[in-house]
Amino acid sequence: MTAVKQTVMVTIRGQEYSIRTDADAVHVHRVARLVDERLAELDRRTRTVNTLNLLVLALMNVTGDYLQVSSELDETRARIERLIGMLPAEVAGSG
Repeated sequence: MTAVKQTVMVTIRGQEYSIRTDADAVHVHRVARLVDERLAELDRRTRTVNTLNLLVLALMNVTGDYLQVSSELDETRARIERLIGMLPAEVAGSG
């Protein structure tokens, strides 16, 4: 069964966008708010007037954040697997 598509209106940098999605509207608004905040932050820091440059900088920042979190998640999963692998030895040794 496929999810029902809906149209969610969001505003980013004063521009309204109509987003067609099967995601929850609250989630879409949260994403739009974070994008708007990131663009505003970069705009303040860089003072660039070129929207494309601003968007590329934002995308680079978001992608960097994603890759860092993804790497941390992989490391955490590996650590959990190592700890799970140690459990039988620890349990057998305590008896």
